[in-house]
Amino acid sequence: MFNKKFVIIITSLLVVGFISVAFLGGCAGLTDRTAEDEPAVTADVPGDESSFEEVKPQLEQHLRQQREQEIIMNHLDELRDDAQVQTHLDDLDEGDESAVVASVNGKEILKEELITMEEQQKQQLAMQGLDPGSEEAEQMMEEMRPDLLENIVMVALLEQEAQAEGITVGDDAVDEYYQQFAQQAGGEELLEQQLEEAGISEDDLKNDIYDQMLVEQYMDQYIAENVPESELEFSEEELRELYKQQQEQMEQQMEIEEELENMEIEQ
Repeated sequence: MFNKKFVIIITSLLVVGFISVAFLGGCAGLTDRTAEDEPAVTADVPGDESSFEEVKPQLEQHLRQQREQEIIMNHLDELRDDAQVQTHLDDLDEGDESAVVASVNGKEILKEELITMEEQQKQQLAMQGLDPGSEEAEQMMEEMRPDLLENIVMVALLEQEAQAEGITVGDDAVDEYYQQFAQQAGGEELLEQQLEEAGISEDDLKNDIYDQMLVEQYMDQYIAENVPESELEFSEEELRELYKQQQEQMEQQMEIEEELENMEIEQ
């Protein structure tokens, strides 16, 4: 089974988008597989029937996405167990960019691919206010490196499965997706500027969009063909339990905010 850190990485990859896509941040919502925002549950007293009925569709969608994610993660486990994968973690600090750092069913993964992912991850750290050249950032990258490599391995496995199933993505679909990124970024000129600042070419972005759409189509097809609809349906009790949990979280958040406001007034 994957460790928790890797689950977070691969989940964010599949749900939000590939690393070179993710630098756009706000554009992540374009993908069909992006998780919906938490249902807008009101802070009424738990058990308010009208409020529950109002958010019931969002609750169902939330649980469905959660269940689909669990199914996909289990499938990833199976793919990884059945695959012929070799990684060379001990050799990551040696050799040039053409050095082979892993192989997936005979497909070689070069060090340059890992370096590219690391550099783009550093861009993410910078966007979060952390100096990529700081000792803290370097330590984080060192700890993340094996997981980033495993991430590349898993994407390669998914792509191989998609290709084996005959799944393809047309150029028109990629271009349409790219135009959505451009629109979200404020136009193609601004998008190109952001890509340049992140060290990503237009072709890099389009290649990653292609890979992302290929994997998304495979996951959708896998769910449709292997998961009965009954597994994606939820009882009234399950929906009410989620509703109750979210209300309790909201109430706790409101209490924290109130305490902070009182502390500011006292100061």
